[in-house]
Amino acid sequence: MSLPMYKKIQQDLFHMIASGQLRKGDKVPSESELMEQYYVSAITAKNALNALADQGLIVRVRGKGSFVNDSPYSVPRADTSSHVSIGAIFPSLSSPIDQNYIVHLNELCQKKNYRLHICCSLENSELEKDFLNQFSKNGIQGTIVFPVVNERSNSLISRLTERNGQKNPYPLVFIDRYLEDVKCSHVVADNEQGARLAAEYLLNAVGGQTAILHFPLVNSAVIERYQSFRAAFLNAGIPFASQNDCLINDLHLLDQNSENRIEYIMKTILAYLEKHSDLRGIFCANAEIAQIAYYAVIETGRTPGVDFEIVSFDPPYLPGIHFIQQDSSVMVQNALNLLLAQIEGDFSIIHTRIPTSFIYMDIHPTQAQSLRYLIKGPNQPF
Repeated sequence: MSLPMYKKIQQDLFHMIASGQLRKGDKVPSESELMEQYYVSAITAKNALNALADQGLIVRVRGKGSFVNDSPYSVPRADTSSHVSIGAIFPSLSSPIDQNYIVHLNELCQKKNYRLHICCSLENSELEKDFLNQFSKNGIQGTIVFPVVNERSNSLISRLTERNGQKNPYPLVFIDRYLEDVKCSHVVADNEQGARLAAEYLLNAVGGQTAILHFPLVNSAVIERYQSFRAAFLNAGIPFASQNDCLINDLHLLDQNSENRIEYIMKTILAYLEKHSDLRGIFCANAEIAQIAYYAVIETGRTPGVDFEIVSFDPPYLPGIHFIQQDSSVMVQNALNLLLAQIEGDFSIIHTRIPTSFIYMDIHPTQAQSLRYLIKGPNQPF
């Protein structure tokens, strides 16, 4: 059973105080800041702060804000920010979501004067393991990991995150994805909520004539998005059949030339759309699929955003495609806070889901005209 949001906020602030991130006299995030960060109402944010004040952990000063009180958890300590070294391992440095994470993480570390070390695993679990091993042995105090796409378990990660006698585990936080069998804090988007929003929109717009396009179910993000999309069909009383499910099995091409992989994805989607010509909408489980599916739909003679609905998880930056927006800045902030708490000795395992939102992208008439021109050519009637 999940905690009420005011309890969740209270717990997070408690960990920040207990770990030393917030010390005696430091200003605590305001009600408005908590509302923005956690997507909650003013009364929820107020209740969280009042609960901490009742415990004597903070003092609320009218007109000025809330401040950490003199408590057993707020003893002074030396400022070690200039000596903090943070590691980050990402599967790619080219996708927009990876770039957003890196930009936000770099900005936060620069503000705190932390040293940031970034490596790219290229979706290769052996490379990821090597980088993590190097970080843990060479003075990097903690690492944020965006796990590789085909990873279900990693013995090194399991070993690093387990307690060995009285020794603390290596500080480690997953972002975007997580491993079910590894006891480790993680910060992810609310994939189930996002996929549900996408499914509900498509089912209302085109009924059961829609499908999910997805890569193999080998990581937590894809699994949650797929399962939630299917569940929305069942909740609507609509059977989920083979025509509603397009698997793009690209695992054998992850380490190969990107052009070959893109060509394979395009052929798979195009064959699927031609086989199921009655489809009127699709949900693409990530932006890469959406960008390729966009042109596959055009190839079949239909117009995205006009006579064919496309919803993407993450923005594909193409006209007429609605998308699920995840808040990468809040995810990075939460992941860094959890990592710093571990560096300070608090190894509480916290699983955080950041809400997503549905962004409706109406297509402009001039864009529709251009798309029809692209599809039918200059001499064909619209």
